[in-house]
Amino acid sequence: MNIRRAIFAIALALGVSGSAGATNVTSYYLFDGDNKTAWEISKGAIVKTFTTSYYGYAPAIRDSIWLGNRDDANALEYELGDGVATGRKSEGGNNFTQVLDGATGTNGKNYGVECCGSTLPVPGTNSVTVANSDWSDQTALFNIRDDGGGITYDPTDNTLFVSYFDNTIDHFDLTGKLLDTLLLDRTLVGLAYEEVSDLFWGWDRDAGNLVQFDRLGEIHQDLHIVGIDGNPFGGEMAIRGRPASVRVPVPEPGTLPLFGFALLAGLAASRRRR
Repeated sequence: MNIRRAIFAIALALGVSGSAGATNVTSYYLFDGDNKTAWEISKGAIVKTFTTSYYGYAPAIRDSIWLGNRDDANALEYELGDGVATGRKSEGGNNFTQVLDGATGTNGKNYGVECCGSTLPVPGTNSVTVANSDWSDQTALFNIRDDGGGITYDPTDNTLFVSYFDNTIDHFDLTGKLLDTLLLDRTLVGLAYEEVSDLFWGWDRDAGNLVQFDRLGEIHQDLHIVGIDGNPFGGEMAIRGRPASVRVPVPEPGTLPLFGFALLAGLAASRRRR
């Protein structure tokens, strides 16, 4: 077990995360482009709902939200936090259909995943796509084996996780080489990477739950969110590009005993000395 996983495991035991009161630390944004609706979910509850563009599904979130169009039409920018449209947009190429989720790369690129076998000009093929940070110049990166449900970028090794509707998630490098396949007991869309915990989240459409999982496919949290309906698919958390050495869980005030702080600090110091 590496130091980051050890820190997170101790945090679980001390009640920082994974307990009955545990929640997502970083805001998770969920998008339903068919109904022009987005939700910000923080600490296991909806804290904001705002209106987006029609077919706005594929998000990339840094200091603002760039929301790509499902069919590679115009992408629009929204302010992070209040969801107000900034008026900035980028032109799409109309080269893809059913791009239902997006991923934010720390390399300045956005990644998308297609659902439903309608890639142009070859029907029946689904692609992982790559684009600029405003979703302009979107092109196919590599093809995938089935309908894609979600995608997220792992900044620790510049790889991608792609979910399908058969309870599996494929792990790829950026050339499309398959590195691993995770088997979960549920289907997740709207995959997102959380820097603060170095773990991943996804949306379980069947249960209406926000689910946290790790690189081995182990479920850490399963949070039921009240108030989500419609056709949500795109999901993302803001990526700031912090060094991996500072990505440790942030406790809720008053939930971590003093001896827990000392233990976590000791592990973190040990990591810095290596």
